[in-house]
This record gives sequence, C-alpha cells and structure tokens, in this order.
Amino acid sequence: MANLALSDVGLVSITENIDYSTPQGRLLTQMLGSFAQFFSDMLGTHVSKGLDERANQGLHTGAIPFGYESCWIKENGERSPRCESEHPGGIHPVKAETGAVAEMFSRYATGTTTLNRLAEWLNDDGFRTRNTRKLVGPDGTVTQDPRLFTNASVRGILHNPFYTGQIRHRAELLPGVHEALVSDDVFQTVQDAMRRNSGRSRTLHP
Repeated sequence: MANLALSDVGLVSITENIDYSTPQGRLLTQMLGSFAQFFSDMLGTHVSKGLDERANQGLHTGAIPFGYESCWIKENGERSPRCESEHPGGIHPVKAETGAVAEMFSRYATGTTTLNRLAEWLNDDGFRTRNTRKLVGPDGTVTQDPRLFTNASVRGILHNPFYTGQIRHRAELLPGVHEALVSDDVFQTVQDAMRRNSGRSRTLHP
C-alpha cells in the first residue's frame, strides 16, 4: 500500500466497505493481508505435517506411479472401494502393467535396449503414462488424457525407488508398505547402467 501512496494511486474495492485513501483504511488492508498470509502459512504447515506422517507410515505421498492403482475410486466427489479388502498402503499392482514394469527394468539391466526403444515398445503395446495434466495444443484445444511414453517418462520410471517398495520423501528413502515390483539388485544395476549411458551419445543411448 505504501507504493500506491507514493505513486498517488488510489484503490477501490467493490466487495468491501473500506476507504483505502485514509490511514485507517490502509491499516485495515494491511491487517487483512497479514491474516490471509497467516492462514496460508498455517495451511502449508498442516499439509507438510500430513505428508510427513504419511511417509513415516510408509504411504505414498504423491501421484500413484505406472504399475499401481488406488484401492479406491472417486466419482462425483464420492469415494468407493475398488477392492474387496484394501491392500497395504491403499494401492495395489495393476496386473496388465506389472509385467511391463518388470520387463523394462530387466531389458535395461541387461543392456539390450535404450530408453527410446522402451518408450516405443510401451506405446506400441498400448500402454500410456499416468500424466493427465491439461495440455493446450497449437489450436487452443485442451486435452487431459494419458500421454504417450517418452525417453523422459521411461527414465522417470527406471529412476523411481517406489518400485522397490520404498518411499522417497524430502530427499530421504523410507520403507513403504506397498508391494515391490523390482528387486533391489535389479534396480541398482539399472541405476549403474543409466549413469554409464548418461555420458554417451544420445544417438546410441537416448
């Protein structure tokens, strides 16, 4: 508000009966802003605390990755069970995708494929990523559907320790309660291979 005063600019609100041209009005405005910031900070604190508690309990704290799905379905604001009994962590492996995940790690661990080939294989077999964020096309059309796999999305899967039954939270790995799809040995082999390949030609190792 001080900048407005120095610039000799007034402010009028159509929703609040406040005279911003008076010292009292400016003080009230600053107080309202402080309260708004306080409640925003408190909300952030509660959300952060809730995520910490979930991670410490071995529960996923973000989007459910490819290969898993929630034991619950949410439609029209209502939550209903997908499974007869909830699996540990509230998620379970997707049968059609678990084989693909295991195959991705196996192929890359043995050095028989590249990220680009894995993406092509997944797309050709009809698999799609879990990315449903809105995408605006050149013509202004908005789409919010699962996307084709790319080198980046395949790399994200191969780098994700979630598949070994762990939770990554605040740069720390914690034991998860969900079912692992990949052994620690295979996962580490893939990490070593990706580090070696990262310095090579993108033509040979996309």
